[in-house]
Amino acid sequence: MSAEPVVTTLQRVLWPTPELCSYEELYLRCSPGAWYSHAAREVHLLRGGAVRFDTYFNGFSVGKWLRHSTVRRVGLRVEAQGEVEVTAILHHPHRAYRIVAAGRLSSETPAGFTLPFVELSSLIDGQLSLEVRGLGPESVVLGGGVDTSDPVERESRLGVVITTFNRPDYVEGNLDRLAAALAEHKDYRDRIDVLVVDNARNLAYEPPPGAPFTIVPNANLGGAGGFARGLMHFRAATESGDGPVTHVLFMDDDIRFEPEVVLRTCDFLAYAADPDTCLAGAMLTEERPHMQFEAGAEFLTESIHPFRPIGSHVDLRHVAELVDNDIERPAGYGAWWFFAFPLALGSVNPLPVFVRGDDVCFGLQRTGPHTVTMNGIGVWHQDFNYKNGPPAFYYESRNLPLVSSLSSDKYSALHLVRRFVYQTTRTLLAMKYESAEARIAGTRAFLEGPDEWLATDHEQRNTEIRRHDGERLGPLSRQDLAVPAFKPRNQIVTRGGGALSSLLLSGHLLPRRLSRRGRVGVEVSSWSPSAVFGREEVVYRYEPTGEGYVCRRDRKRFFALTREMLRTAAAVPGRFTALKADYRAAYPELTSDSYWQRQFEPRDPDPPGASASPG
Repeated sequence: MSAEPVVTTLQRVLWPTPELCSYEELYLRCSPGAWYSHAAREVHLLRGGAVRFDTYFNGFSVGKWLRHSTVRRVGLRVEAQGEVEVTAILHHPHRAYRIVAAGRLSSETPAGFTLPFVELSSLIDGQLSLEVRGLGPESVVLGGGVDTSDPVERESRLGVVITTFNRPDYVEGNLDRLAAALAEHKDYRDRIDVLVVDNARNLAYEPPPGAPFTIVPNANLGGAGGFARGLMHFRAATESGDGPVTHVLFMDDDIRFEPEVVLRTCDFLAYAADPDTCLAGAMLTEERPHMQFEAGAEFLTESIHPFRPIGSHVDLRHVAELVDNDIERPAGYGAWWFFAFPLALGSVNPLPVFVRGDDVCFGLQRTGPHTVTMNGIGVWHQDFNYKNGPPAFYYESRNLPLVSSLSSDKYSALHLVRRFVYQTTRTLLAMKYESAEARIAGTRAFLEGPDEWLATDHEQRNTEIRRHDGERLGPLSRQDLAVPAFKPRNQIVTRGGGALSSLLLSGHLLPRRLSRRGRVGVEVSSWSPSAVFGREEVVYRYEPTGEGYVCRRDRKRFFALTREMLRTAAAVPGRFTALKADYRAAYPELTSDSYWQRQFEPRDPDPPGASASPG
């Protein structure tokens, strides 16, 4: 008599919650006669009322599992009480939707019911999801999920690295939710190990009893230093047999996530057909939780605008967009707000870039071809506009030429100069002089070469950089908040203003007496020459929080920084070829265990928490 096959749950139904995300359209859709109870976390159905789970977190990505895993059969399961009809519906990217399985459940007490298993090869692609319809006076849907009887391809044990700096609310909330999930789903207790690298050395968090969490104080070495420490920790533990892991998951501290996405990641990697498979979580925005900012990205090393997010501005409330979002789009890298990869691909440590570019280089050189994204694996992240400012622009201008030089044979002095001059000029024309100064300083730091990089005290350098941080979001006065937002009257005015602005250097060539006196409010990430042209003051605002900063025209500083920009650009061609070769030769040392271990050694820093990280 043959043994019953072991059934593995690939994903569990998730519910919206007030403490994390109450946006129901990401989880379920109720028809008339159905409603979701936030207090009880269940759906109530009257006769004829229905709930559908064809959503971001509860749909099943057929094509991704079929192409990238060894799972071949799945069954959709519902947990309910009462009398209900259960159907499995497939939404295909190029075909009409269809019902692929159906059944009924009738029970006076909570009970589970699994539809007949279906072959993924017969579905080909698209999103598979549950619909539950009430047949009796009142029924309750309590949960559900997607199961498989296929055996796992390999063992998966996940080492989670969270790098944090002064964000206790985010980190403690995430850890508490993850601890509760591990307590509920005990099978994962020995498959997930969490290391929190505390770069501020002040996280006062007591892990719940039995939670596999370790907190390590660390020098403020940025995200790169925290992730390097975590990777080295799990690599050493695996080599010694003391807490071995098969995969590592990097996560930022300024995110919020459903703990279920970590469990799903662990299972997907256990079934991955390619042992080198990496899983990149999408970034959803905190301010608009239904909008996707990025699901994997490309980095064009020779372009002025190298970052090319995939799946940007996708509205995750709509089934058609969800189905399209799961179409294969190869990524060059996955950002480290949520990125899981095999430990075998992590034999080289991150570059010591503090922030901005470590994940790009890692992806371009090691993980890009193996990176997968899918619906249901995503986190809510702080808007980048909230983190941008002179320190971030310093690191970007210093680090991206390094990443491009290491990753592309075609990257040249011309590419560096073109990107540097274009971005710095735009910043100057916007009257963001501190940001322009930071871009110049960052490019000069790159030109100093790898020996200077190897000798840099990253914690001290970051403290110095952050002393010049005037163009960063902060509280605005009532008068600044009341300044009217710029609204161009028509396209001709906008284009004409932009052309005139360029000719007159955004008004820096105009005498003060010809300036427009009225102030205007401009969205902080906007590039609007016609808005800035001729004005002595501009209020840059981030509307979701009502924060911002004021920039005032300074003609003397504009021309001084323009001269510095041109001098810096002129220094590039004569030094670039040798510099690129030097950086490539220094790469093994820059990413070595011995280099990073020296950075982790105790030192006498400023008081913990004295400076904030832009990462």
